[in-house]
Order: sequence, then structure tokens, then C-alpha cells
Amino acid sequence: MFPDSFEGSALGEIPKGWEVKKLGDLLELAYGKALKAEDRQEGDVPVYGSNGQVGWHNARLVVGPGIVVGRKGNPGIATWVATDFFPIDTTFYVLPKASCQSLEFLFHMLRTHDLASLGADSAVPGLNRNLATMSNQVLPPAELLGHFERFAGELSRRVNCGNEESRTLAALRDALLPKLISGEVRVGDAERFVRAEQG
Repeated sequence: MFPDSFEGSALGEIPKGWEVKKLGDLLELAYGKALKAEDRQEGDVPVYGSNGQVGWHNARLVVGPGIVVGRKGNPGIATWVATDFFPIDTTFYVLPKASCQSLEFLFHMLRTHDLASLGADSAVPGLNRNLATMSNQVLPPAELLGHFERFAGELSRRVNCGNEESRTLAALRDALLPKLISGEVRVGDAERFVRAEQG
């Protein structure tokens, strides 16, 4: 899959058969949508701001998986989201273009760019979308991208499963610990409760 020679490019030597593209040729940075905390409805859709997840809502803006990129406040930070999600107006979300359909590649690629340095001049740090999309990026051939997507996708699914298990266990802890401390529930009752929740 990997070539045995290199060739010159705008970024120096790159593997033969690879290309140098602008970020804007690979993806679009779409604006998130305003959603104040008081306007969010109880639900299981994570809400993302420039610092990561900031709450929950009952409706999605984007079908997951996807990538959130900080726009204001914490600019340029890329966050992977495994499920449907709602990015608020301090963020961008990534729309892949036809030249690169691998979200996994785009996510890891964005993390290698110093997007935070491409900020707009203002009191609140912000990512300049036009400057960001003009950055150069080396792009491997489609076959190699497909292999990477499958390999990295499996690792992402494992990470997501672990995160979901942690969230479930934290919720059980928060529900049971006060009852155990107060004596309202005994250890044996708690074990039966946990088995019922998991069953």
C-alpha cells in the first residue's frame, strides 16, 4: 500500500502518488447554531461548544459520527463525536467533500494543524475559517484512506463503548451512593438494582 519512493511537492518530499491539497478542497467548516442552556430540552443528544460537550438536548443538528472544531473562545480544537449531536454557534462542524470521505482521516489530520494560530483579531479568540481552509495538507490515495477509515473506525468504536460504559457507571454511582450512605438501600439491594439496570 505504501510507495517505495518520494517526489517533490509544495510541502517538500511526499510519498509518490500522494497529493497536496488545501483543507478547503477536503472539507467544509459549517457554522453551528445558537442554543442557549435555557432553551435546551431534556434528551440524549450531546450539545457541543468550543470546549467540548456542554450539555444535552432532545434534537440533533448533525447526524453523527462527526467532528466539531472550536470557533470562538477555544479556537481550532477538533473533537470527535460518535453519535448525532448539536454543535452550538461557538463551533464549526466538518462536512467532508468528495475528495476525502474519511471522517477518521479528517479528524486526525485536523489535530495535526495549528488551527489556533489562525485566529481572528478580536477580544475573544476565534478561528478564521478562510485562513484555515487555505492550509496545505498531504492526501494519500483513496485505497489507503479506505484502509485507514476501517482501522481507525474500529478503534473509535471501542473508545466510544468504553465512554458509554463509564457514563452508565457514573450515573449508577450517583443514584446509589446517597442511598447507601443514608442506609435507605443496603449493599445487597444495590447489587440487585445494578443487575436489573444492566439486564
